[in-house]
Amino acid sequence: MSTIGNLANSIFVNEFDSAGVSETSISGWLDNNIGKLNNVLYTSFSGTNGEISGFGLEEQSVYKEMYLYHYYTKQTRNTIRGIADDTNGNILSVRDGDNAISFVNKNEVSKVYKNLAKDSYDALEALIASYNSFQASPRQVGGIEAPREKTEE
Repeated sequence: MSTIGNLANSIFVNEFDSAGVSETSISGWLDNNIGKLNNVLYTSFSGTNGEISGFGLEEQSVYKEMYLYHYYTKQTRNTIRGIADDTNGNILSVRDGDNAISFVNKNEVSKVYKNLAKDSYDALEALIASYNSFQASPRQVGGIEAPREKTEE
């Protein structure tokens, strides 16, 4: 399996418990948004057929969090869109004994997705900062590590 395919499978199995979203849609998003990863990590990943050379565990972790942020933001939008377009009330359950009817509170669902998106964004920012901090090379070396100039005696 390709690098993107393996990552999509990992997200599908570990984050969504193999339900709620298709592995193909995850893989498609990952394959089409490698440029976003390059922008935030200051890298130049590219590849063909889902294979990306030099794509390590740190980069995969950042990319996974980018996908989760995208997914939760999209779910928030879709839920809010559902609230605006709702005409039937979305009955969740009906009981005949003692006449109980339950409705879905889409506003609360939207808030949950928004909080998940915010948590994912915060985690993404921390991952990006760590990655860029640890992958950066020094611009100047000073002190005892600096090369010494030869002095004529």
